[in-house]
Amino acid sequence: MDEITLTVDGQEIKARKGQTIIEAAREAGIYIPYLCWHPALKAFGACRMCVVQVERMRGTPASCTTGVMDGMVVTTKGRQIDGIRHNIMDLILSEHPHGCLTCPRIDHCGPQDTCLRHANVVDRCVLCPQNERCELQDVVYHLQMKDSDLSYEYRHVPLDTSNPLIDHDMNLCIVCGRCVRACNEIEAANAITFIERGDRTLIGTSLGGSLSESGCTFCGACVDVCPVGAITEKDNKWSGAPEKSVVTICPHCSAGCQLELLVKKGRVIRSIPDLSGPVNRGASCGRGKFGYKYIHSNDRISTPYIRKNGELVEATWDEALDLMATRFSENKGRAFGAVASPRATNEENYLLQKFTRAVMGSNNIDHPDSSCGADAVSALGEVLGIPASSNSVQEIRDSKCILAYGSDLTWDHPLIAVQVKEALSRGATLIVVDPAETELALMATHWLRHLPGSGVGVLAGMAKVILEEELQDDEFIGGRCEGMDDLKASLDGSSVQQLAESTGVDPDILMQAARAYAAADSASLLFSASRSIESGAAIARAAANLGLITGNLGKPSGGVTPLRSEANSQGATDMGCVPGMLPGYAPVSEGAVSFAEAWASGLPSEAGLGHSEMLRDNAGLGAMLISLDSIREAPDIDASALSSLDFLVVHDLFFSDIARAADVVLPAASAAEKDGTFTNIERRVQRVNKVVDRIGDSRTVSEIVSALASRMGASGFDFESPTEVMDEIASLVPSYGGISHDRLGVVGLQWPCPDSSHSGTPILHSEGIARGKGLLTPFELEQYSPQMDPDYPIFVMSGVMREMKGVVELEGRTRAMVNVDDANTAGISDGDEIAVISSTGAVEAVATVCDYVPAGIIQLSIPHTDTLVQSLNRAPAVSAPRGGSRAKLAKLAPVVG
Repeated sequence: MDEITLTVDGQEIKARKGQTIIEAAREAGIYIPYLCWHPALKAFGACRMCVVQVERMRGTPASCTTGVMDGMVVTTKGRQIDGIRHNIMDLILSEHPHGCLTCPRIDHCGPQDTCLRHANVVDRCVLCPQNERCELQDVVYHLQMKDSDLSYEYRHVPLDTSNPLIDHDMNLCIVCGRCVRACNEIEAANAITFIERGDRTLIGTSLGGSLSESGCTFCGACVDVCPVGAITEKDNKWSGAPEKSVVTICPHCSAGCQLELLVKKGRVIRSIPDLSGPVNRGASCGRGKFGYKYIHSNDRISTPYIRKNGELVEATWDEALDLMATRFSENKGRAFGAVASPRATNEENYLLQKFTRAVMGSNNIDHPDSSCGADAVSALGEVLGIPASSNSVQEIRDSKCILAYGSDLTWDHPLIAVQVKEALSRGATLIVVDPAETELALMATHWLRHLPGSGVGVLAGMAKVILEEELQDDEFIGGRCEGMDDLKASLDGSSVQQLAESTGVDPDILMQAARAYAAADSASLLFSASRSIESGAAIARAAANLGLITGNLGKPSGGVTPLRSEANSQGATDMGCVPGMLPGYAPVSEGAVSFAEAWASGLPSEAGLGHSEMLRDNAGLGAMLISLDSIREAPDIDASALSSLDFLVVHDLFFSDIARAADVVLPAASAAEKDGTFTNIERRVQRVNKVVDRIGDSRTVSEIVSALASRMGASGFDFESPTEVMDEIASLVPSYGGISHDRLGVVGLQWPCPDSSHSGTPILHSEGIARGKGLLTPFELEQYSPQMDPDYPIFVMSGVMREMKGVVELEGRTRAMVNVDDANTAGISDGDEIAVISSTGAVEAVATVCDYVPAGIIQLSIPHTDTLVQSLNRAPAVSAPRGGSRAKLAKLAPVVG
């Protein structure tokens, strides 16, 4: 790092080469007024509020666009500079309510950067919705403005409160452009823009419609960067200053974004994406920004319940734990099963699988993942040696080619979609393999829209083109791969034309995509099985084949990434919450001895049952523990199979249909109420920090398991804190060997991290494929038939309405996008009220008959804002088809009268 020295207002400070004056001054604690500048945005230089004087430089340059130089002498205040700022502020205040001039600030309250973090600071202005976080007030205070020479003219712009999450008062807008730039630079949505011209310029949507219609993702970036009260969060606009803030990890998907949660009176009042977050870097999605309200929901389970005389009644923890210890003791061995949660911490999941194996003597431990389940992850481990993403999320933006398979990224993984859009803006090629029309499909350079069940055939066709045209990386294959003969043999019986026709993809588009992928210096392949009918294992092997034959493993901005679904899906797998693997991916048949010695307990050596197998009527289980009701995350799970159990325990935040059927229900602590770690999609282990006190009498999985083990006479569970649990994990799992809570700091560590001197591994396979040589495997080309399940012949894809071209919201109703042929078969017409029915439940929707989706598939498109509101409040789940389910359609009778 090149360090330089400069002088600002007589104070010598240090700066880094490439910084601007305002950045260097800010780090040194020197305040320079600004309005259009923001640390998360590119320098704009429009408001001119940050002007300074620099020796041997003409005029008064903007400090936000002027880079630092060694020996530079800067003056940030003085008669000329203050005069410029006063003139600018006069013009701004001529169209802004003058409450800023009379705000009752107190002398010790400095600029916003410090006062935001003061405790018990009095509110500044009860008339301003920005209330204690207004940067315009900061500038007014700094300039000591008492009045303005220009009279205020009210704009008479109607207040817009129609949005369920965000309020707009353009009378307060100072037209700094931050929100427009944030929408473009941070979210890549371009949903808002400048409208009108001259002194009538304001912020709006390009075509004058609603935010939903403009492509808004409701990420809240515009709220976070607005320096005044023009764009505010609806629910906490009057909340005032927080009493504290805590940085933690978002619990809503596997990206692992860092969020700063602001707390007042024991409640989370606001979520701000953290600028130092290594994955999100100041960005967030709607769930991360607004998705904290479930924490304080009145529907939270707050006390244990026990079933007595057929009814669930409140109980004490001692009563619940004593009953569990007794009934679990009666069902040891293969009669016991546990389903871990991909939303629980590493420490919780480690102890749950340890309890299941060491105390209960069972390998029936698993966790669901609707995007890339155990079969996909296991297959990736077989062919590459490590069952995880090979590269970091931020590298995607520098990829020259991106292949996205089977995922609606803009909804499932919004922050990854942002990286893809950024790469596109830099000239990257985007290849989308998906049978349905998604937002990224419409943006793709090559959209390979295949028939249901033929996605692996598309990847095989690409491989065929690459090999036939000799576009493969022979040096990489020769030195780092094996199994090429078997791979070629699986393709020998088909031509490129035949493979393309069997998938329904235009051969020319297939060939163009294959050439683009092979020719790229760095190509990222992102895959999911959530929108696919084929097995996750077949998809993972096919994805690895493409990455290997083109040499796209072990290099920056390349690699293969399984798109895990939940916040700690990767960590749950790492911790051994799978039926055939112990922590660190040691097979139960080989690793049982070493772990048995460490845990001072005999361990079963035969693989157990997966979560779907445990839920069969003939599974042979007597007792089961479900953590955080995690089977809701899995498609096509029939909860009625739980009725065959003698004893069921559910540990969850809310009552669900499954919890209501349990014998014991335990109140869970949310991610904001506990400490621990999550491991994100790029293998980054990060600290989850306690933000607020527990709701009611809720407890963590770790506390429950430790108490149970004690009651059942087992040792090895007496941990004082999650820190101690992680220390045990590090002692037994080589890839976590150098990881401890103290070392994680702000940015975390990416495993493998074998010892305390290791800094983590951002890119896998850089020194060679982890298993020795990458295993090229035959492509599994099995064509799906819609009649595989005649009772439920339709495959369900989930989505959001904003992504479907030409669809208009109808009274906020869910829509089912139905292919013309399927509609004719079911006797359904466009606009009909229908039921989409699976083995687990049903949902009512309005049918849209179209060709957006191919025959054999429907896409349930829920209005975007409704989906957000539902997920943010974490309402108890209703059993209904979701992505990955199979279903049938039924026309509903019209309501008379």
